[in-house]
Amino acid sequence: MSRRDQDYALQPVPLAARLSTVASVLVWASLTLDPSAPYLAMWWASSFGLATLTAAVLLANLVLSVFSSLSAYIASREGVTYALAAENVFGTRGVVIPSLWAGFVAVGWLAFSIGVVADTLSGILGSGPTAYYALAAALTLLFSTTAYMGIRHIARLAYVGVPTLAVMILLGVVLSVQRFGAPPLGTPSLGSLPLAATLVLGTFVNGAITLSFDYQRFCRSPRDASIVSFANFLGFWSFVILFTALPAAASGKDLIATYSALGLAPLAAFTLFLLAWTSADNQLYSSSLSWSVAARALRKPVDRRSLVLVGAAVTILLSFTRLHTFAVQWLSLMTVVSLPAGIVVWTDYYIVRRGWGSGTGVNIPGFLAWFVGSVTIYALLGTWYGTLLGFLATFLTYIALAWVGRG
Repeated sequence: MSRRDQDYALQPVPLAARLSTVASVLVWASLTLDPSAPYLAMWWASSFGLATLTAAVLLANLVLSVFSSLSAYIASREGVTYALAAENVFGTRGVVIPSLWAGFVAVGWLAFSIGVVADTLSGILGSGPTAYYALAAALTLLFSTTAYMGIRHIARLAYVGVPTLAVMILLGVVLSVQRFGAPPLGTPSLGSLPLAATLVLGTFVNGAITLSFDYQRFCRSPRDASIVSFANFLGFWSFVILFTALPAAASGKDLIATYSALGLAPLAAFTLFLLAWTSADNQLYSSSLSWSVAARALRKPVDRRSLVLVGAAVTILLSFTRLHTFAVQWLSLMTVVSLPAGIVVWTDYYIVRRGWGSGTGVNIPGFLAWFVGSVTIYALLGTWYGTLLGFLATFLTYIALAWVGRG
């Protein structure tokens, strides 16, 4: 097999090329150990309090674990990326829209993270505003190397990066508590819980759909895929948010700023750098997979590795807009648009066709259900029932339209 075919962008992954459960968990964990986590955790801890944040994180990540399992079962059973699954559902021409969107969300989230990293590092280094742009460009290009080389190199980085980052985060918690004392837990606020849970859900709703397909297709069985889903959302993503929230609540600073305040600026820079790299290559890799399918649908095939470079260029441009300063809007947009598309894919596989089919042309009922779900979630953002009703609206609309179409 040629070098460029080893990532199976346009075909199912054979069982012989699958990863072990440990490798799959670590690859996913490297994605959830994201540099935006300390930034978001500081903001959420100060806005909602630790007790409310803890409840919101556990609730949202339980939902994300279930969502991820729905995607991962299909991915591991069929061996396909999200874009290939979307092609099966939305059609060979209709797939252009969900695959382009999925790739854009991946690089958009990466631009969010790169902005956080460049801002923080320029502050640590005491550089001027121009340094932000230079760092954003240089880091994105550097981090694209493992994405360019493929899944095996991403896994090798994860084997080193994940244990190291777990130690660094725990060390930051211990040092901050020793210096500033234990933060107050407070009491949960039912009034704030829906918004907090929605924001946490928004962080990885696209990941629970798109990235679960793109990475858990390498799981050897649906059982392994479910283990990976719960280990990484309810486990690692809860861990990184809550444990980086502790220094924030204790000192009023995020984890990286806490290290700097303790006179450990080099350690802060190293931790942030590693957080960024382990997450960035995953996002660029996923975007290249989605855009490969879109390019094929447009009858303009492009090598996946070339699309990694396109993703890096788009990331740099988006990071220059300082996307990380629009956190609420961006997280809300991902929930509104990404979740219903995934629900259509799940409904088609589990209910409508009850298995794998072969989509052709454009699946109009699928797009209509996607639209209805997005409008419902948008209208109910911030309520405890918004995501649930959006799920039901998408699910029921697609079933009804598919039934009418068959009639």
